[in-house]
Amino acid sequence: MFTKWTRAFLTLTCIILLTPVFCLAKDYGNKDTAKVIWKTATMAPKGIGYSQLFEEILMPEIEKQTKGELYLKIYWGGVMGDDKQILKKMRINQLQGAGLSGQGTFELSKEIAVLGLPFMFNSYEEIDYVKTKMIDTYDNVVQEESGFKMLQWLDQDFDQIYSAKFPMDKVENFSKVRFITWYGDLEGKLLEKLGASPIPIDVAEIPSTVRAGAGEGLIAPAIWVAATQLYNSFEYVNSAKIRYTPAFVVVTQTAWDEVPEEHRKKVAELRVPLSKSFCERSRLESEKYLKAIMSRGIKAANPCPEEMALLKEKTMPLWGELAGELYSQEILDELEAHLKEYRNMQKGG
Repeated sequence: MFTKWTRAFLTLTCIILLTPVFCLAKDYGNKDTAKVIWKTATMAPKGIGYSQLFEEILMPEIEKQTKGELYLKIYWGGVMGDDKQILKKMRINQLQGAGLSGQGTFELSKEIAVLGLPFMFNSYEEIDYVKTKMIDTYDNVVQEESGFKMLQWLDQDFDQIYSAKFPMDKVENFSKVRFITWYGDLEGKLLEKLGASPIPIDVAEIPSTVRAGAGEGLIAPAIWVAATQLYNSFEYVNSAKIRYTPAFVVVTQTAWDEVPEEHRKKVAELRVPLSKSFCERSRLESEKYLKAIMSRGIKAANPCPEEMALLKEKTMPLWGELAGELYSQEILDELEAHLKEYRNMQKGG
């Protein structure tokens, strides 16, 4: 039987990311009676996808279980800036927690970049297996490099490739499109491998840049494209699983230490199955929104087997080339070993 603190903080591990933007900030709990006070922020989009999970699953549970002992103020939709700005505010204790997109998650530790390598994962089942094997590894690297506590490892998505002019079903077309990059060095190097000349830009400026025609291509999750209504600016989508993007929920170590030790241990034990439960729903939402934006006129431009093989041939050498630069060889070896183990089990080997 879970105590009210255990349930509250199990719920809280996902709450920060899975939240809509209905106003600038929202309070949960009673500040006057709360034993723990956290201010958190996220760039999660307004009113769709993750926010529905929050309303249907998380909010009723947290209201029931905290009973005024937790006061939580959540700033939604980039009110506190992008992920980099949110992390800066956590470092000076203006914020205690964050639900990070892929951009912010990769800022936590260089070792996380290995998860976003092109064509590393073939399925969500592979991701779930790796989570069970490497969550302790990423606990340590996040703590060592950022000083924060990782509460949850969720998904941003298997992101898609969007284009306004040319279908991205052929490698040769990447050089014809002005690609925007917001994801960091890894995304830039990926696009360069495909012949593009990526234009670095802050995430908040992407919608206006695309609508003005200054950016014609983008790699992004379907939920975000739907939330920003950028489907009106694109003509094509390539939904090949070119990369997986994680999304981490983190808090400051001071905020985490406020939680009684017995409940911290329980949260650690249950966060993997909890993540699986929420991610199963969020993945269905991602699929739904991809179908929805395609119903608005965006055309599928998925590569044929020959072009898919060429995409992999061009981009997968990055795995070894970036080892020692963006991440360590040790973390790459660990990830590949777990994937090999899983794939052998699926083959019965």
